[in-house]
Amino acid sequence: MNGIRALFFDLDGCIYFGRRLAERANDLLDLLRGRGYRIGFITNNSRESAAEIRGKLTSMGLRLEDELIVSATEAVAAYLKDAFGPVAVKASGSASLTAALANAGHRVLEWTAPDPADFVVVGRDTEFDYRRLERIVHEFALGARIISTNPDYSHPGEDGRLIPETGSLLASVESITGRPALSVGKPNAWLYELAMSKYGVAPAECVMIGDNLATDIAGADRAGMKTVWVRHAFQPMRDGDHRPVVPTVTVDVLSELYELLLCENDMAR
Repeated sequence: MNGIRALFFDLDGCIYFGRRLAERANDLLDLLRGRGYRIGFITNNSRESAAEIRGKLTSMGLRLEDELIVSATEAVAAYLKDAFGPVAVKASGSASLTAALANAGHRVLEWTAPDPADFVVVGRDTEFDYRRLERIVHEFALGARIISTNPDYSHPGEDGRLIPETGSLLASVESITGRPALSVGKPNAWLYELAMSKYGVAPAECVMIGDNLATDIAGADRAGMKTVWVRHAFQPMRDGDHRPVVPTVTVDVLSELYELLLCENDMAR
């Protein structure tokens, strides 16, 4: 922890599972606050805004102060505006994703609108179906570029239940277009850089804690952060997957990180 000023946490599968907080989550955050570290959350959640996520965390019993929450829901809207200016978009995802795009100044079109989109944004769309897939690839054929909020295929829910994620939907689109879509969420550097800029910290001063080795940890490592991988026995590996990075620290559960930090404190006395 020498030279560290900020610790960023993933949420799904790290701080909580479904509607259940990870064991010792509050104790860990309280310990870090007490030692003067800044805490933030970087999530590939593409269905809720930062304000909605904050409310959900509070309702679960997580003790929050003014910690930063960076979500893929709003980050994809900010990325498009920063890179391309206001554009015409059609979105496959939640109402919060559509609202984030509109709030960033983009022109959000209905799927039935005759105007072609500049971009199609794909998020975790729980109503995704054959008709939506057909419309997305039709927009692509008309010249729209495909961009996704995040590449995750799944995230862990309660009791090891796997929750399908944006990447699993995007795979069906890419299988037809034959082109990989840009994903703004982790492991893309955009979310990490956004979080670090808001806290005014450099990569070497940061630790990223997450459960997904291929997104949370690999992206943070490439950004220059130290990393803690919360390894779950039920985390699936797809055929052809390989370990993309060696984490700075690996723990089986979040509570183990709490115990390690307590031990580190005792040894420093």
